[in-house]
Amino acid sequence: MKSDTAPVIRSFIIRFVVEDTPQNEGEQPAYHGSIRHIQGAEELNFNEWAEAVEFMSRFVPIKASDNPKPQP
Repeated sequence: MKSDTAPVIRSFIIRFVVEDTPQNEGEQPAYHGSIRHIQGAEELNFNEWAEAVEFMSRFVPIKASDNPKPQP
């Protein structure tokens, strides 16, 4: 990074709400959430993590390799 330029900062607040405890072992609990871009004051409610990643990619260049797949 060049010392004569300020870094570009993008900030987000992410809130998760866990719906229920899974009934079967190994299942993930149902959840939903919201994500807010601080600098632009835009907010999105989401039901899937991919929706949050898509929202963030509007502000930050996210490559597919930067988005690891969840482990089972």
